Amino acid sequence: MPQLASKSSCTGCTTCMNICPKKCISMKQDSSGFGYPEINLSECISCGKCESSCPLLIEKEEEKIRPIALAAYSTDENMRLESSSGGVFSEFSKWIFENGGVVYGAAYNECFEIQHICAENRNDLSKLRGAKYAQSLLGTTFKEIKNRLMNGQLVLFSGTPCQVSGLKTFLRKDYENLVCLDFVCHGVPSPMVWKEYIKYRMKEDRENTFPIAINLRDKNTGWSRYGYSNVFQYADGQVHSNKNGDSLFMKLFVGDYINRESCSKCHFKGYSRVSDITLGDFWGIWDIAPEMDDDKGTSVILLQSEKGNQIWKQIQHNLRYMEVSLEQASQHNPSMLVSSKSKEGREKVLSLIQSGRIDECRNLFVVREASIFVRMKNKIRNFIKK
Repeated sequence: MPQLASKSSCTGCTTCMNICPKKCISMKQDSSGFGYPEINLSECISCGKCESSCPLLIEKEEEKIRPIALAAYSTDENMRLESSSGGVFSEFSKWIFENGGVVYGAAYNECFEIQHICAENRNDLSKLRGAKYAQSLLGTTFKEIKNRLMNGQLVLFSGTPCQVSGLKTFLRKDYENLVCLDFVCHGVPSPMVWKEYIKYRMKEDRENTFPIAINLRDKNTGWSRYGYSNVFQYADGQVHSNKNGDSLFMKLFVGDYINRESCSKCHFKGYSRVSDITLGDFWGIWDIAPEMDDDKGTSVILLQSEKGNQIWKQIQHNLRYMEVSLEQASQHNPSMLVSSKSKEGREKVLSLIQSGRIDECRNLFVVREASIFVRMKNKIRNFIKK
């Protein structure tokens, strides 16, 4: 029987499922909503391909040279405002389309489930823009990409660091016509939680119909110092907005209650990645280089390979940018280097949400906010006594 990565380590990258020649591995969701490989042993021929392609079971290569770090944003104002940070992903994607390529990335389907799709032109690019906070469904994306690469087509794949690593080990060779882009990742929340949160928001917003648009990084309220909002739009024309810091979903996400178990010991952190380009929000740019912050979003870029560097040279005229040190790039971006924490109470929270009681999770933060208030009150009382 094949020995795959343990459940606590498995990232759900789908490499084993896609590489199996007998198609006897499928991804099955557990009670928390995360997909894990399940092997049909009656069909398995013990070829070992699944084991030899798992990114967690392969000996890690020596780290590459230190990447080049940049702060940047697109000079196309509309593109930038529609993006979650500086519009840099869109600029790289434009170059891919102009050179006859396609772009794979995460998008919402009609039910706001998150899945990887292929964008074949700039008209489809809007579906891939913006942050989406749940693990995307990859399906047979890796197989589709391999077919395109073998036919000589240029492909950009964007995903989490573990997804990029999975694609690389699935392909088993380097393709000159493949560009891989990962992002600074705090962790991947449960698709089950995301589904339940949409139901919760409909109830909170007093709406009987499903949302027609969701934007978790609306920048009309700003971007600097995490000032963006979560916006749900409905068919009746109503638009409901929450500041990011008031969103129950974002509190659960940032608080590490709803992320995949493997995210607490991520094997893919660090400056150097197997991707060609790493992107993220340049949090803290307002302190590091205030001239690069106009509250509309600034991206951090790490150029990981010569291929990524060459593409950058061909698009940089479309952006405002400045080179920074790696230490500046990560100063306010700990997720670049450090795994999210394994939160005590995570299982209880996921169980509550699975049973349709996500609203009870608000108590986690009411207690926390109350305890902060009590501590402040005691400090003031003690100061007065002095």
